[in-house]
Amino acid sequence: MPAGFDDRLLTRVGTLCTGEYEPTWLEHHPDGTTAWSASAPIAPAYHPYNRCEVFACTACRRPFLRYTEYGGYYEDARIREIAAALVADAPPVPT
Repeated sequence: MPAGFDDRLLTRVGTLCTGEYEPTWLEHHPDGTTAWSASAPIAPAYHPYNRCEVFACTACRRPFLRYTEYGGYYEDARIREIAAALVADAPPVPT
C-alpha cells in the first residue's frame, strides 16, 4: 500500500477467499513472472489472490485486490489494481 494513500476511498465489494482453513501458498506463474511482476497473472485459486478482498475506489471506480502479508514482526498491506487482461482462469490446486 503506498505511503499516504487514503484507504477510506476504498469500499469492499467482495472476496476471493473460499473459506478454506488454509488455502494454498502456491503461486501461478506459467510465463516465469514473479509476485512483483507487473505482468504477473491474477489467478484467484493461487496465492496471494486466494486471500484477497475485492475493493472499488470511490473516487475513480477502479477495482483493486487487497490482502495483508504477515511476517514475524510486521503486517504489510498489499494492493493491486485488477487488470482484466491479467486474470487467469487457472485450475485450482489439487488437494
